Amino acid sequence: MAAPGRLLLPLALLAAAARGYFPEERWSPESALRAPRVALALLARNAQHSLPAALGALERLRHPKERTALWVATDHNADNTTAVLREWLTRVQGLYHRVEWRPQLEPR
Repeated sequence: MAAPGRLLLPLALLAAAARGYFPEERWSPESALRAPRVALALLARNAQHSLPAALGALERLRHPKERTALWVATDHNADNTTAVLREWLTRVQGLYHRVEWRPQLEPR
């Protein structure tokens, strides 16, 4: 039979792990009544031909746009991908919670 002190330490460690190690794991601002906040990353290179379908699919998502953040990056395009993305983001940025635009026109 294990000594009482030996059993308490593992139980204390399990209880601490259930609360979370990092502060953000212990604090949950999400409401069970609202859709969760999500972030979508869109990475595009030379994708002008497929952007209308992809962007249209994003617009048709049934998840609330005010609970969705977009992170959009593009670089080294030989086609019109940057202009298509910039035009679309200018049109829809007010609908989304946050829009982060990361174009890179020239290689570093």
